Order: sequence, then structure tokens, then C-alpha cells
Amino acid sequence: MPELPEVETLKRGLEKEAVGRKILSVEIVNQKVLKGQSEVEFRDRAVGKCIVGADRRGKYLFLPLAVNCLSSPSFTLCLHLNMRGCLRLVTEEAPLEKYGVLRLVLEEGKALHFEDMWGWGECRVAVTGESLPKLGEEPLEPDWDRGEFARLLSTRRVAIKTVLLDQKIVAGVGNIYADEALFRAQLAPTRVAATLTVSERERLAESIWQTLTEAVAQGGTRGDYVDLYGQAGRYLPQVYDREGAACPRCTAPLKKIKLGGRGTTFCPVCQN
Repeated sequence: MPELPEVETLKRGLEKEAVGRKILSVEIVNQKVLKGQSEVEFRDRAVGKCIVGADRRGKYLFLPLAVNCLSSPSFTLCLHLNMRGCLRLVTEEAPLEKYGVLRLVLEEGKALHFEDMWGWGECRVAVTGESLPKLGEEPLEPDWDRGEFARLLSTRRVAIKTVLLDQKIVAGVGNIYADEALFRAQLAPTRVAATLTVSERERLAESIWQTLTEAVAQGGTRGDYVDLYGQAGRYLPQVYDREGAACPRCTAPLKKIKLGGRGTTFCPVCQN
């Protein structure tokens, strides 16, 4: 699933390519992505509106829409890529690919294609200010309260990896970056969160920040994910999905287990 670094990369691309352009038309191939919103309402709220910004919250993308580019936004286009979704900028003439579910034609000969082979993603237009999913704090924001993060960890009597995947604890961290941050912090993913010492919690918070910062700088993780221009990320995971490879720190074979239903890779020797 695209996580904070991948979605942040898309947001930055949209700021350059989509902000200031009107949505001229909409093509909806798979209604599932509207999450219950009618096609009529989606079109009425989106077509003819100007994209006046690009924001991100956790793994969500938000594009505020206004009557014109100088007006206050009245609606917000909300996007979530879920497991296998991607958003690409193409020419207006480019047809939707095999897994295309939605197409937004923009001014100046451009279009945004939302592709999702499983159809689990989300694309809907909400009234600006409408309540959104409750998410935890953003770990890359300057005002991230690490003390509150540590307090929340101290109250959870489940595996630390499971806690990190809870979007109400910290927004934007998923399977990839939870594994990577725990490796950097030298903490076993199976450790009960409440058993972490004060210094271990502080180390983990710093590791989350460092890992996400590095991944954003490299446009996200290599793999199935691509950015707005179809380019893969450059971040190379140290442990995620590398079962059996040598640990980059101690050379012991990396181990993969199921934890909370998710594949989890770690070093059984230097993560404790």
C-alpha cells in the first residue's frame, strides 16, 4: 500500500501539475471507488471546478475545488490509493489503461488517471469541512508531539508493530515503514508496546521521523508504486520484504513472520 512518503510525493507532483487547472470532464469506469457517492453528485461537484490546492493527511490526498481559482474552496476531492491504486498525469488523448477506474480531464491538454487493479481505492468529492476519518498526528510535522506518541505507546498492551499500523496513533505509517523504523530503532516488532522504556520510545520516534524523511526525499519505495509521472521510487528498504537476506547491521538472516495478519520482516539477532 502506498504510505506517507508515496502519497507525499504525489501531493508535491499535483501542486506543480494540477493546481490552477479546471476539471473539464469526468469518466467513471468503476463506481466502487466513489464509496457510495452517486455519479451525478460526483460530476456536479467536480466538473467545472478549479483545483486550488493539494494537501495530504496520512495516506489521504485532498484537492480543494472552487468555482474559480481565486475563490474559496466549496468542495474537496478526496483520494485514497488503498493497496494497489496509483494516480498518473497523462495527456488528454491518452486512454485509460487496463486497470483504470476514473479519469479527470483537466485544462491545457492534461488528464489525471486513477488506476486500481483491485478497485479498493477511494475517490469522492466531499463538501469542504465535512468530517474526515480520525487520524493521529503527522510524524513529519514540526509540531509532532513525541511526548504524546510515547504516552500512547505506554498504554498499549499489544505488539509495537501493530500499534504503529494504527492510523489513530501516527498517521501515514504502514507495513513498509513500520518494519523499517523498528529495524532502525533496533526494536523487535513483537515487543509489547507498553514494555518499551522511555529511551526506547524516544529512539523509535526519531527512527520513524528519519525513515519517513529519507523515503520522501527519494520519492517513495521501489516496487509496484509509481509517482505522478510513472516513475518508481528510489528508497531501498533495509528489511521490508527481504526474508532470508543478510541483516545490513549484523549479517544474520532476516526473518519473516505474520503479525496482526501482516507480513513482518526483522532481524531476530539485533532487534530486541
